[in-house]
Amino acid sequence: MISNFFNEIKSELGKISWIDKNENIKSTAGVVVVTIILGIILLIIDLIFSSLTEFLLGGM
Repeated sequence: MISNFFNEIKSELGKISWIDKNENIKSTAGVVVVTIILGIILLIIDLIFSSLTEFLLGGM
């Protein structure tokens, strides 16, 4: 029963189409670039709102 379960798992893992190394590197680089861009955008928005809040509250 248990050996049959593991044989089925092995069979199912063989059906998966795994990505190759180059595709993995491209995907990872894309995620890193998008994360950096979004971080910069959020930094700019944060600086704008911080400056606006400081101006409205009289430079506290």
